[in-house]
Amino acid sequence: AEHDDLTGLYNRRALVAHLTERLAPGSPGPVAVLYLDLDRLKPINDYLGHTAGDWFIRVFAQRIRVCAGSQAMIARLGGDEFVVIPDQAMSTGTAESFARRLGTMLRERLAIGGHMITRTVSIGLAVGMPGRDNSTDLLRRADEAVLTAKRGGGNQVALSTDDMSLKSAFRNDIELHLQGDIDSEALLLHYLPEVDLWTGAIVAAEALVRWRHPIWGLLLPDSFIGVAESTNLAGELGRWVMRSACAEFSRWRANGVGQSAVLRINVSPIQLITRGFVRSVADTIEEFGIDGGSVCLEITERAVVHDIETTRKTLHELKEVGVQIAIDDFGTGYAVLSHLKSLPVDMLKIDTGFVRDLGTNAGDLAIVRAIIGLAEAFGLQLVAEGVETPAAALTLMQHGCHRAQGFLLSRPVPGNAMEALLAARWMPMPFLADREALSLGAI
Repeated sequence: AEHDDLTGLYNRRALVAHLTERLAPGSPGPVAVLYLDLDRLKPINDYLGHTAGDWFIRVFAQRIRVCAGSQAMIARLGGDEFVVIPDQAMSTGTAESFARRLGTMLRERLAIGGHMITRTVSIGLAVGMPGRDNSTDLLRRADEAVLTAKRGGGNQVALSTDDMSLKSAFRNDIELHLQGDIDSEALLLHYLPEVDLWTGAIVAAEALVRWRHPIWGLLLPDSFIGVAESTNLAGELGRWVMRSACAEFSRWRANGVGQSAVLRINVSPIQLITRGFVRSVADTIEEFGIDGGSVCLEITERAVVHDIETTRKTLHELKEVGVQIAIDDFGTGYAVLSHLKSLPVDMLKIDTGFVRDLGTNAGDLAIVRAIIGLAEAFGLQLVAEGVETPAAALTLMQHGCHRAQGFLLSRPVPGNAMEALLAARWMPMPFLADREALSLGAI
């Protein structure tokens, strides 16, 4: 058996098997483990009875499911202890932020036996690397960290002692080796397909950088982009991504593949305000024989407001080159709204935080509908990020957004696999078999 009888969550056996697989050599890392321990459950059992306590545990387990995301590994280890392993690789800093958000979300009041009850949660965090750590030690470190959080009064996140030292060592090592590994074979690109949900057509490929580190394994950008930005390497790394992605895209087209697809490339705030950036983009697409309209540069809301006047000027110059512009992770900030009408933007990409639980979360649906209305008012294209469930995909289609990315459709894949997907032109979507039943009025 792999499931807990009381909550339906995974049990320890399933958790260890999953974590062992995540820590296998060659798997993406780092891997974050969050050990959750409810604060002050005993008064519920003492005053309302164990039946009420069990009911609270079941309801709380459902809250974890909603807050942590449908793709996370969530297990109950017994009593009031749970473990969450996010499905995506996370650096220690990102995992800490995730844990704090999760703790805040789990403080919502719950109705138990006619009483409105709020309970906080202590969270212990440990982060491991594939090929180096094992499941037993990583769970032990997370367990020790949650005890630290408890001793500190509860309602907090504690990082394991090993991880505090590791966090410093990791950053120092990244900073030391990143510059030397740019332009080397240590960096590579994976691509996240973008799909038309209605037809199954693959319409775009988003280039995502990876670092094959000799010690830490395959690192996702979250692990080293911050270091690149703080050590003035963001421009150099961005140029490598731009040239490598355009070179590969050009090869695909020379092979007769992806003629109507768009190549999406992420651009950092620092790149946008760097002298010569526009010229570099123009020279690169000309060198590889790519028409500007087939390239879309993705910028975040943070990049837009970082230096609004310089950014506005740069975006207008990029439009003269012919490339498309998309605002990535849209909806996570409000400052960009006042500038949207003056920016030469072609597309909005709805942030995954509003998409992941569509179909079950009315608040997220309200926000997504507002963004769809905004895009329609400004005549902008729209893409939803983080589509992980058929319910989310169908909800998006019902409300007029039919372009999407997400693990339901495909995880990021190496260049040769992306070329094969583009050659196939479309992907089957059996999970949307009932899409013909949708009202077509909004699509």
